[in-house]
Amino acid sequence: MTINPDGTVTRRNLGRKDNQYSSLDLRLSKEFNVSGILIEPSIEGFNLFNSKNTKKPAVTNLVFNFDGTVQEGSGDPRQFQVGVRVSF
Repeated sequence: MTINPDGTVTRRNLGRKDNQYSSLDLRLSKEFNVSGILIEPSIEGFNLFNSKNTKKPAVTNLVFNFDGTVQEGSGDPRQFQVGVRVSF
């Protein structure tokens, strides 16, 4: 907190971007032993609460952006995937 000459108060970190990010990922899996073969079905969920994670446009020079792109818009929506791993 900074007190200005005119008596007003300036909040801390005023020049920083709002870098809020919220994402909850979950993986559920269970191994089954069938005749010496391990079978593991799984389900994964990404961004379970479907949080809107806004991607801000880059404010720095693109020299420092290694993939050469400028990101803006919304982040990844809620996604699910299923899989099976077989070990023998």
